[in-house]
Amino acid sequence: MRRLILLAISYLFVGCSVEQSALPVEIKYNCLEGQFFTVRYPTIETAVIYYLNDVRTLQQRASGSGAKYQDLAGDTSLFTKGDEAFLEWDGFRIAGCMAEE
Repeated sequence: MRRLILLAISYLFVGCSVEQSALPVEIKYNCLEGQFFTVRYPTIETAVIYYLNDVRTLQQRASGSGAKYQDLAGDTSLFTKGDEAFLEWDGFRIAGCMAEE
């Protein structure tokens, strides 16, 4: 089910639609070196990131492949494709992240 939801969200920019009734969705990502963050998708266009006792709201942006979300200041970005993700947070890249099953 999680894979289906991730796939639906990642293909949003290529013309697919997601049922609004499937939202909100919350996904925990486990990353290399023991890091982790949680993403909540209250709407298709919005991702709320929970990382290091901080919360940031990102808006969906155009992406060549997968899905991209970014805050207005450009300090935080989330990139997802399938079960994989990476997060850019205040100049640091948290890579090698996989959705928790």
